[in-house]
Amino acid sequence: MPLFGKSDTFSENPEIRQVEKMIAKEAREDQKNLDHTIEDLSSAEKAHNKSIKVADKAQHALDKAVEKEHKAAKALNRAAHNHDSAISSEQNAEKTLQIKQQHEARLEQDLEQKRRHLDELQQRKAHNDQVRESKLSQIHAQAAAAADARRASFDTSGQPATVGGPTSTAETSAAPGGPSAGAGGAPSV
Repeated sequence: MPLFGKSDTFSENPEIRQVEKMIAKEAREDQKNLDHTIEDLSSAEKAHNKSIKVADKAQHALDKAVEKEHKAAKALNRAAHNHDSAISSEQNAEKTLQIKQQHEARLEQDLEQKRRHLDELQQRKAHNDQVRESKLSQIHAQAAAAADARRASFDTSGQPATVGGPTSTAETSAAPGGPSAGAGGAPSV
């Protein structure tokens, strides 16, 4: 007869049969408990294996998140550097603009000063040209008047006229058209 199994034949003695039934029941309960414990262990092992996989996935996710954060930090650093460079370039451009504008203003002032100076010189030259032209006209008019006076004196007497007294022959021959002073006291040119 099997010790823990179900027996088709029980003893004829009721007390032994009762003990046999009780032992068989205990054996079945122990087997159930053992089976239940084995199932629990198997479930626990499955859950443990599943938690290992989940933890591994979580580790991979963490690694990816850290890598992504490093990339974002690098991008942020590059962006901050680019922003700082842009600010520096903007400030340099503003300084350059101010310098160029100041230079332009100085050149404009110089140009205006040179224009005023040119206008003054042109006015002075025009005035001086006018004065020179007036002097030349006056000299030519005096020379023409002196020549007319000499010519008139030659015409009437046939002899050279002496305006300021007797003159030598050299003075009278040099007077008409010569550079020295003639009759009438016209200055020589």
